[in-house]
Amino acid sequence: MSEVPARRPVPRWAVVAVAVLVVLVLGGVVWAAVAQSGSADAGPTSSASPSSSRSAGDDPSASETPVETPTAPAPGEPGGGATDDPDPAAPYTPVTEPAVALDQPATFATGVTAELTKVESVAGEAQGPGEVAGPAVRVTVRLTNGTAAAVPLTSAVVNAYAGQDLAPAEPLSAPGGQPFAGSVQPGATATGVYVFNVPADQRDRLQVTVSYDPTVTTVLFEGPGPSA
Repeated sequence: MSEVPARRPVPRWAVVAVAVLVVLVLGGVVWAAVAQSGSADAGPTSSASPSSSRSAGDDPSASETPVETPTAPAPGEPGGGATDDPDPAAPYTPVTEPAVALDQPATFATGVTAELTKVESVAGEAQGPGEVAGPAVRVTVRLTNGTAAAVPLTSAVVNAYAGQDLAPAEPLSAPGGQPFAGSVQPGATATGVYVFNVPADQRDRLQVTVSYDPTVTTVLFEGPGPSA
């Protein structure tokens, strides 16, 4: 009868390794079970973002009035720049025609003609507010309408300047002052009389300007004034 060989004892490290392996396997099984249970309890998830789930009525900006994009004004409109036409609001720059002698006619660019039919020395009378009586020059102006339409004279202005420095002469109402009024018909004439306070020692140089419309030229008469 043969003899059974004796078994070698199992090393301790092998026992420890097997125990560790068993623990790892059991831990992995438990972790997988727990993870599967947690995912089942969570339920289905939604892929829609919070912002996409809101309706258009919840958006505060949806009820705002849309802002219109400003457009540039067209030429000719306020702020639209220049046009080919002159600006009707632009002020007229007065133009004075070259001077003529006191006894010569002067023609406006429109065709109306002005003449000083009389330039005489008078004793000025103070009748209106601010007037001062004293030596004066009275000027009689005649306008002839050489145009094809009636010319209004309500805006007519006659001024006088005297002395070497051409100081403005103060207007007086009398004697005989009668400014232009109404209108003058085509081919007709109208007369106005104007009185200015001009001392005798300032009459060596006298200028008289006549304008019947602020948007047309002004005519100028110049020469020695009448003696006192």
